[in-house]
Amino acid sequence: MVSVIVTEISFTPYTYEMLRKIGDVNLPDGASEGMELALFVHTDEGVTGCSVATDSAAQTLPMLANLVVGTDPRSVRSTWNRLTARAFKAGLHGPIAAGISAIDRALWDVRAKLHQVPLWKELGGDGKPVRAYASGLDSPLSDEDLYKFYAGLAAKGVTAGKLKVGRNPDDDERRLRVMIEALSSKGGRAQLIIDANEFWSPKQAIQRIAQLEKHFDFLWVEEPTPRRDFEGLRRISDAVRAPIATGENFTDPQEFVSLFQHGAGDVIQVASHNSGFTGAGIVADMAAAFDRPVVTGPDVGNSIAHLSSTWKHHVMMEVFEMGREAALINPMEIEDGCIVLNQTPGAGIEFDEKYLASNAPSSRPMKMLGAIYGRADDAGLVG
Repeated sequence: MVSVIVTEISFTPYTYEMLRKIGDVNLPDGASEGMELALFVHTDEGVTGCSVATDSAAQTLPMLANLVVGTDPRSVRSTWNRLTARAFKAGLHGPIAAGISAIDRALWDVRAKLHQVPLWKELGGDGKPVRAYASGLDSPLSDEDLYKFYAGLAAKGVTAGKLKVGRNPDDDERRLRVMIEALSSKGGRAQLIIDANEFWSPKQAIQRIAQLEKHFDFLWVEEPTPRRDFEGLRRISDAVRAPIATGENFTDPQEFVSLFQHGAGDVIQVASHNSGFTGAGIVADMAAAFDRPVVTGPDVGNSIAHLSSTWKHHVMMEVFEMGREAALINPMEIEDGCIVLNQTPGAGIEFDEKYLASNAPSSRPMKMLGAIYGRADDAGLVG
């Protein structure tokens, strides 16, 4: 194949019902519906790259497509450089970051398909499964439903789980014990993670984590205080036993520079919305240079597992199991506690066209996470 060019970028919005309500300390009542975009990068060779985009990307994809159509889809890094340069003035955030992430991931899918290999092989990996940890986004769940969710993942061999915490210390302790019981229900030893979703002030975080550490050991504590309070994150890390994890909400790889300079993260969270697979890879390389372990956030279809499987300092990947894969055909499965990477060409993202056609958005109101989520009014307050 001498030459190939991108001929079009298209997208189709679709909705889905979540398998359970999801939420955290900032949204304790939860959300029950979601909307995503099925993104397609078309080429003159008839090979189409696919990815899942957040609905906000629809605002910028037509503009970004002008920078991609007519170019070689295999030149992914050059295209990423061109796209991120366009975001320089406004900043690599919000809808433009979402659009760049989606295009970048679809281009990597095209590239692997053109070479007729799975994405992990295109990236130089060996295809080893990626360890998963269960994440319930579980604040709205009763103790009974909390147990059911984590026991369901334990049945697939998952032994690590992350609980949403932050508001009531007695509730947090009780629910941690429920999660332990569920994760160990198949004989494994439960490993615990907690996530405060930036709810606490640094002093609150130190106090609350220290109290929980009287009874529990944690693999890490996630985002105990706002993401850009680097000094606060460092103070918390110095004061508690558990490693502090942060980074999942950054969309620009350059945002991680200050994090590393301040020594603010013991565990670095990398996600596909860090400006796509290319951006996520840049962040992971930075983490390796600072000798920091990396954990990956979830994406629809778990396609970032291809990328994280190639990093020697990767620990595990977050999985939601909340119904976001409804529009996909044969998404990657979890077996023996690990995400099993696809052996077919590409990133393993294939859309069910019938589902897309029958689940288009309507004008009815939807209780979607993106529409109702924000930091709680009492976050960081005493009392």
